[in-house]
Amino acid sequence: MATEEKTEGSSSSPELSKKFPFMFLEKITNCFSQIFCKDPFGTVYKGTLPDSNKKIAVKKLEQSEEIPRDDFENQVQSIVGLKHENIVELVGFCNETHQNSTERLLCYGFAPDENLQQHLFGTEETEDSSSTEPSNNWNTCFKIIKGICQGLLFLHKQLDNNPITHMDLNLKNIWLDKTMVPRIANVELSRIFSHEQITKESCGYMAPEYINDTRNAMSFQTDIYSLGVMIIQITTGEKSRGKMEDRASRSYIDKIRRKWTAEHIASKYSSLDSECLHQVHACIKTGLECAD
Repeated sequence: MATEEKTEGSSSSPELSKKFPFMFLEKITNCFSQIFCKDPFGTVYKGTLPDSNKKIAVKKLEQSEEIPRDDFENQVQSIVGLKHENIVELVGFCNETHQNSTERLLCYGFAPDENLQQHLFGTEETEDSSSTEPSNNWNTCFKIIKGICQGLLFLHKQLDNNPITHMDLNLKNIWLDKTMVPRIANVELSRIFSHEQITKESCGYMAPEYINDTRNAMSFQTDIYSLGVMIIQITTGEKSRGKMEDRASRSYIDKIRRKWTAEHIASKYSSLDSECLHQVHACIKTGLECAD
């Protein structure tokens, strides 16, 4: 394929091409050996561009056989190069068929240090802990909340002709760099996978009306509900278990509404000044309103 030959022969920089050969992505990820994270839609690997040593991330999609080839390329190309400080930029993709299997991968121009789930509650090995102490570093927590909101506003309101509903906002899909700037990842999921596929896999953040009736069209309100659950977790430091019997986290939200009174906030955040306490109150109130 001409596009792929040009990519291999010209440079390893992803900015020069939107389409990458499978062998190139396999090489820069060291045969897909360094896993950053996994989700129901694929595994994200860390990679290094050989010429510049720039760190990037590559996602190898699962269920790729269910995605029509032309649909995949058209939908992905529509958002390649989408730029915002709080969005993970998709710089390219791979769409190759080898014998009886199809390889579909997404290439991002950013390799995170950790995701928000790991930052708040530890790795999968240690995240049995159900709470953390955001009061220890409230300024960072507030910075992360504001960044997520700015990124979501960009997707919903600032793409004039092609707004994006994320459909799978959760802590694992918020990537952090060394300076704690949050970036929303997997913004292309709603373009690649069906509403039914995403609803089936989402747990803990999906608005109840979409879980109970998949005929409902996905809307911005779906993302706002998920945003509310995230804001509550970041602010309180209490994790939503998101079990299959409570995929909308309704019992978690009800518990927060009862527990996090003004008196409880003052007790938990006794070290904060009045301005920061006001921010905490506002974040919990906003999170609960988003999840109403």
